Amino acid sequence: MITNKINIRKMTANDYRLMTKWLRTKEVLAFYGEINSPYTIEEVRKKYEPRVRGESTVSPFIVELDDLPIGYMQHYPIQIHEQKDFGYLENQVIYGIDQFIGIPNLFNKGYGTIMVSKFIDFILKTTNVEIIILDPEISNERAIRCYEKCGFSKVKKINHENKYLMEMTIKKI
Repeated sequence: MITNKINIRKMTANDYRLMTKWLRTKEVLAFYGEINSPYTIEEVRKKYEPRVRGESTVSPFIVELDDLPIGYMQHYPIQIHEQKDFGYLENQVIYGIDQFIGIPNLFNKGYGTIMVSKFIDFILKTTNVEIIILDPEISNERAIRCYEKCGFSKVKKINHENKYLMEMTIKKI
């Protein structure tokens, strides 16, 4: 029986092969990574091992659907120089997030919206974030619709007008 329960857990070293598989999928690489540069296991380990070990400011997570790994998410504090570049004040607590679904036949089924919503809730409970940002490619209409459903708004075009800076401002009570 499928209950469609989405769970988000910390990524571990046991997930490197899975990440390699996902990062060799053209549908994933179309908007995450480089389409002409699928990752090797060595490249995945080099990039994600410091994150898994807690040696990076990027915190990595695996998304599961009924215990089946289906995607990746990460959050990280935006550094002061990046905040200035985006037009934010230095004293704001801003986190960036990135994510993808690694199984293409699960695209367009609402899982991304559930993932992002749950991840936002997690970030709100575990950090003192004031603003959450992300930067989808302008051509990634599916992701942009998902982010808008989750409460993000387009702020401006960035990266030579190839991406949108999208934000969610957290209302403090």
